[in-house]
Amino acid sequence: MSDSISELIERAFDKILPIPKTPRVYRSPPPPKPVSWVPSGNLKNDTYVKRLKDFAQEIKAIDAQRTKRIKYSSRGWCYLFEGLRLIDKGEFSKAQKAINDCRKLGLLPIDFVAADQDLTRRFAGIHEAANPADSIINLKKDIKKLLDSLPSYTTDYWEDEEYYLMMCVEKGDIRNLFKPVCDEYHIPIVSSKGWYPILLRAHIAILSKKAEKRGLKPVLLLFYDHDPAGIKITETFKKGLFDVSGGTGWEPLNLEVHRFGLNAEDVDKYGLMWIDNLKTGSGRESRDWVYMDSHGRRKCESNALFKNDETLKAGETICRNAIEKYYGKDALERFKEKEKRAKENLGAVYEDPLWDDLEKSLNSLIDSLSEEAKEEEEEILHSERIFEVEIFRRKHSNTLYYGACPKCWRDFDYDEQDVGRIVRCRNCNTPMKLVRAEEEAV
Repeated sequence: MSDSISELIERAFDKILPIPKTPRVYRSPPPPKPVSWVPSGNLKNDTYVKRLKDFAQEIKAIDAQRTKRIKYSSRGWCYLFEGLRLIDKGEFSKAQKAINDCRKLGLLPIDFVAADQDLTRRFAGIHEAANPADSIINLKKDIKKLLDSLPSYTTDYWEDEEYYLMMCVEKGDIRNLFKPVCDEYHIPIVSSKGWYPILLRAHIAILSKKAEKRGLKPVLLLFYDHDPAGIKITETFKKGLFDVSGGTGWEPLNLEVHRFGLNAEDVDKYGLMWIDNLKTGSGRESRDWVYMDSHGRRKCESNALFKNDETLKAGETICRNAIEKYYGKDALERFKEKEKRAKENLGAVYEDPLWDDLEKSLNSLIDSLSEEAKEEEEEILHSERIFEVEIFRRKHSNTLYYGACPKCWRDFDYDEQDVGRIVRCRNCNTPMKLVRAEEEAV
C-alpha cells in the first residue's frame, strides 16, 4: 500500500514540478563562422573600406607571382580566385564588385582589368590639336610600318594548303592569351562570351564559304570550359551553324569542328585546379547527369590557365599543338618561305627612289615645322615679362615648399629637368624661368 501511495505522489510531482533525472548541461552557442575572403558592403562603411585595402594588397601579391603580363577582366580574376580555392562560383558577383570598388578608391589601378572588347563602350571621334611636326613624324612611322608589313599583307599563306583554320574561345581572357599564337599562324580568333550568337555563326559561314571556294577544308577550333555548359556548347556548335543555314546560304557539311580544350587530360597533365562543385553563375548546382557520369561533380574553368606563368605557357602549348595538328610542325617555316617569295616579288617597290625622296622631304618638313613652333613659342614668351624664380627646398611646418609664383604666391613643385626652363603658374599663368638657389632650411 505504501509503495502505491509513493508512486502516486511521485507521479503527481512529476506533472507539477518535473525534476529531470539527469542534470541538463548548458553549452554556450558556437562562435560565428569566419567571413568570406571577399569583403562585402558599401563604400560608406569604414570596416568594408578597411577590408578592401587588405583585399587589394592580397590581389597585388597574387598578381606579382606571375611575370607574364596579361590583363584579364574582373570576372577573369574571379575564375583565378576560384582556381586558388579562395571563392566559389556563387561569390563571383561579390568578388567583381569588390575588385571594382578597389579600382574606384585607387586601391587598384583604374585600368587593372582588361579593356572591354565592346568598342561601342569606348569614346570615338576624340579630337586633339596636334603639333604639325609630330603628325609628320607619325606619318613617317606609318610608312615604315606599311613597308615592313607589305610582304605579309600580300602573301597568300593558304596557297597549296589543305585546311583553313578558325578559332573560337569562350572567354575574352583566353582570346588575349591565344591571340599572339594565332597571329603567328595567321588564324582568325574570336570570343563567343558563352553561347554562340547568330552574327558570329554568320561570320564563320562567310569565312568557310571563301575557304571552300579555294578548295580548302574549313576547320573550327574550339576552346571552352570543362564543365557541363562548356561541353554542351562545343557539342552543339555545328548544329547551331545548321540552324542559321537559311540565313547564311551555307551548310557546314564539310566543316570540321574540333574541341581542343579545355580537356580533362590537360587539366591533369598541367596540374590545373579541379573545382569540386558544379555551381552555375546563379549559384545553382548543375543537373547534367551525363556529364557527372563521365567526370563526376567537378569542373575546371579555362581561366585556370591564369594560375601562374607555367600554366600560361601550358595554355600556349595547347593552342599551338591544336594548330599544328592541321598545319603541321613546319607551318611557321613554310609560311615564312611564302612571305619571303612575296617580298622578292616586291623588289621593284622597295627599290623605287620614291621612298628615299619622300623621307628627305618629310625630314625637311619636320625641321621646318619644329623651327617655326620654337620661334612662335619664343615670340609668345618674349611678349610677356618673364619672372626669374629661385627654386629651393625649404622645410617649414613639416611641409616642403619648392618655389612660389611672384604674382599670386602659389607654391609649386618642380622636377630636375625644369631647372632653366620657362614654365607657367597653374593659377595665374605667369611665365617663370626657374633658376636654382642654394638649399636652405628654416
